Amino acid sequence: MTCPRCAAECPDGAVDCGSCGVVFSKVRARKPETADSPVDEEVGQPGTQGRRPATAPGYVPLRPDPEPPKPPEYLGIPQSGWRAAGIGLAMAGFLTFFPLLSFLLSPLHTIFHELGHTTVDWLFGYPAIPAFDFAEGGGATLGQYERSYAIVIALGLAVGALAWRKRENRTVIAGIAIAVMSYLYAFGNGREFLAIGLGGHAGTTLFAAVFLYRGLTGWGCVHPLEQPLYALLGFKILFAEMALGITLTGNSVEKTLYMMGKSYADADLVRAGQIMNRSIETMGRLVVLFNAGGIALAFWAASIRKSIGALSEAEEAEVDASP
Repeated sequence: MTCPRCAAECPDGAVDCGSCGVVFSKVRARKPETADSPVDEEVGQPGTQGRRPATAPGYVPLRPDPEPPKPPEYLGIPQSGWRAAGIGLAMAGFLTFFPLLSFLLSPLHTIFHELGHTTVDWLFGYPAIPAFDFAEGGGATLGQYERSYAIVIALGLAVGALAWRKRENRTVIAGIAIAVMSYLYAFGNGREFLAIGLGGHAGTTLFAAVFLYRGLTGWGCVHPLEQPLYALLGFKILFAEMALGITLTGNSVEKTLYMMGKSYADADLVRAGQIMNRSIETMGRLVVLFNAGGIALAFWAASIRKSIGALSEAEEAEVDASP
């Protein structure tokens, strides 16, 4: 047979031309193939129309491949996210009946808690590192209790640089202004120590909400199995925090042990309750509400993920390919 593009002789039944590489099945001719009517059309990538001179006689353009249907969404969250959330929720509930398996996740919970304390310590100029407490269990934040003003100045310069870069974005500037005023309101008084004390629980909730968000959206996930795993970790940590809050509202041995604290420090919520002049039961209810809000925040952020730009790789590729 003769190649309709370069007129080279090819074996009968060949799939493509050994000379120019054109795929015969992707060339559609109105007339029989002859050496006098070369073809100048070849389909490139799937879903694109071939490049053909308008003067080429006897050939019609191929129809572009239809766009694949977009994955179904409900309340702005993709179906895969709801599936991952369901699996993660079921597994988190299942683990509550197996204390040993739940205990295996406790180091992750602990390090998130101490990272929260550490972050707030650094924000107020106290160098610190998170650590595990192998003597009395749980974790501890190790650091010095003398403020380093070099850290505070470096933080101020970083915030100023961010504000300058985002000076045209009024929403970001408003958020920075609120954060700075809140920081100055707490700096150097009892509210500072309240923020440090509650930073552990706030950090745990924040990390867990980010994990749940990744499960709902696939953000940063390479393999599909990562989504239900992130959802499991998010739900499990948030439920553990809520369980602590519920424990503090009742009257149990666990509540008594918590209020006893450690040999060198009171428990975070006990100390925070003293600063706020609130009972431990009230602090427990606040923990429950705060973590329920963390779940709601993760779902809300997932529903507006296209606005905040934290998309999965597939969605990022779709945005890049759109005109």
